[in-house]
Amino acid sequence: MWATNVRFTIIFLAFANIFICNTLKLASIDKIYKKGLDAYASERWSECIAKFEDTLHLYKLHRIILINCRLKCDSNKWNSEIEEIEDVRIYEKFLNTRLCITDCQIKGFEDAHLNNMVSESVINDMNSKKPYEYLHICYFQMNAFPKAASAAYTYLSANPNDEKMKKNLEYYLDQPEVDANEVVDFESEVYKILYHLGIKEYNLKKWAETAANMEETLTDYLSWENMCRAECQHQSELEWSPEYSVTISNYMMSLVICKQNCQKKLESLNYDSGNSFLADVLNYLQISYYNLGRIEDAAKAVESYLLLIPNDEDMLSNKMIYSSLTDENNFSVRSDITYYFKRDKYERNILHKLYNSEIDNAIISMQE
Repeated sequence: MWATNVRFTIIFLAFANIFICNTLKLASIDKIYKKGLDAYASERWSECIAKFEDTLHLYKLHRIILINCRLKCDSNKWNSEIEEIEDVRIYEKFLNTRLCITDCQIKGFEDAHLNNMVSESVINDMNSKKPYEYLHICYFQMNAFPKAASAAYTYLSANPNDEKMKKNLEYYLDQPEVDANEVVDFESEVYKILYHLGIKEYNLKKWAETAANMEETLTDYLSWENMCRAECQHQSELEWSPEYSVTISNYMMSLVICKQNCQKKLESLNYDSGNSFLADVLNYLQISYYNLGRIEDAAKAVESYLLLIPNDEDMLSNKMIYSSLTDENNFSVRSDITYYFKRDKYERNILHKLYNSEIDNAIISMQE
């Protein structure tokens, strides 16, 4: 497991301190969001901005508390005194995890003075970045064109096919107050920022800076995906069955599909999977380490790359070159890449098995 719990705890405490000191005591995200909608509808632009910004900040805090508790409780090692009889221990594990998450969330939300209850409709709006659709207009009405441009850009990051918002962004970019280089995604993941910085340094042949940025990119992406995967424990609609095993199976498959779909968020970087993205980062690393004379680190990056994409001819050629420069024992796969690869392969095999099973059942139904 990656060391994500400490990181999320630190982030959580930082957000908690901000909002405990804030006037929003025992805040309800639903109520504040509704106030933002009401202010927008009544053209109270200043209040509209304040309420939507508060909603976004509080939802981030809400999300961090939930994820922190899930990661913490999922990684706990439970000591069982129960004899291994049938599947009793797996029941005990889930019961212990349930108690851990419940206690953790109660304490987390109490400490943050935040109401835990958020409606499905508001959660959906937050995930689709709907508040930014309103915010860009509120900023525009207050002549805050740079913020309006960034709000429009943020909304487009989650809704890239929205033609109306594309035109809005084009309008903002034509304004003299707006510098295109300063238009940002308000919710851009850190790994994306680090990745683009790494490419910039690579193009300048600043190898040490490239290696540092790409190492941070790799670490942050793995942490981000763990965070995304933890969010999948919230399942709003499931197909239930009177058969216990079928119901549990439906939930587990929905969970695996959701976790695998985290990788779809790499499409904005033109990658179709975490494997391909990590391989690209490792490629930048092996080149940077080679130019820095760190051949052992380059060899490790090459071997890790080949675990993900074993038949890449260019990387196989690189391995032959490095083989003449360092000992064969230095060609080892990074532990974080090994864990990621094995987990991803296992989940894909499960989904492949399910897919084939559904086809077989469909064929049988047609024959009947």
